[in-house]
Amino acid sequence: MATDIRQQIERVQSKMNVLGERYASLKAAYDEARSQISDLKAQLLASDEQLKQLNIKVENLTVASNVGTGAQELDDSKALIADLIREIDRCIADILE
Repeated sequence: MATDIRQQIERVQSKMNVLGERYASLKAAYDEARSQISDLKAQLLASDEQLKQLNIKVENLTVASNVGTGAQELDDSKALIADLIREIDRCIADILE
């Protein structure tokens, strides 16, 4: 009977060792995944900021390319500048609220 209990204890110990190894492996994979998520979030924020800056450049280039010497081009430029001024006014109003 004592040998039977010892054998059961040894089996339980070996199963616990296997569980411990699996836990350590899964925890390492989890930690690596969390680290990768943090890195990807930082990359996403950087990409979003770059996208915003590029959109501003595109808008500026659009304004610059629309400025011309013809009457229609001048009217289009004035309308675009007026829209930009209204957008700036809205932004200022949002900040002050």
